[in-house]
Amino acid sequence: MSTASMRSGSFDSFDDAPSTARKVARWLVPVALLALLILFFAWAFGWIRFGTDPRIAEIRKMQAEAQQQFMANGGPQTLEEATAAVVVMGQIREKIEALPEGLRQQAGRQGGSMFRSMMQARINAYFALPPEKRQAELDRQIKQEEMFRKAWEASRLAATALAAAGAGGAAGSAAAPGGGGPGAAGGGPGGGGPPGGTARTPSEEDRNRWRKNLIDSTSPEQRARYVEYRRAMEVRREQLGLQPGGPR
Repeated sequence: MSTASMRSGSFDSFDDAPSTARKVARWLVPVALLALLILFFAWAFGWIRFGTDPRIAEIRKMQAEAQQQFMANGGPQTLEEATAAVVVMGQIREKIEALPEGLRQQAGRQGGSMFRSMMQARINAYFALPPEKRQAELDRQIKQEEMFRKAWEASRLAATALAAAGAGGAAGSAAAPGGGGPGAAGGGPGGGGPPGGTARTPSEEDRNRWRKNLIDSTSPEQRARYVEYRRAMEVRREQLGLQPGGPR
């Protein structure tokens, strides 16, 4: 092969290099952009996480502060304190329900863990006392349960009243454009409750889920103590003329 032919081949290869790079770039750039887009949506919907999501961190902080504020000394002592605790629970619940599904499940597990630790503290407080003093502890806890029940009910009624007022205000605005209604200035996020958030009354399904989580995360000895505690609690409530209640 002549020197001229070798030089011609070398220059042809050199000339083809930019063309090849441009071809690679034409498909590589869209693929990279698509991958970034998929990662963004996966993060937004909570399917993948890079460290702790700031929204989860905020909820955990609120839960820890609520536990410290309302449960550090055995729980609320007055109806006003119970009402304040219910409002904070409602605020936390609103933030959890606003999360994408994946993050909502993570926050729910955290809340379940906090509930179990609070429940375990109540059981421990009962068994830490000598038998002759346990009834007084049950009475204290029952009084607290009843305060929470009243606070939950007041929260539910307030939410219902504001929702009705908001519906009336919307109807009035439709009839008279530019006019205000009774619910125009009120309501929490989404128009479903009073300012500061509301807490939904725990349903039987909630209680069943709490009970199952409690059973699944405890030893046989702990479960036996729980059963004995709940039996004593229900007997005492019946003696006081109260309906069965509290976390079961």
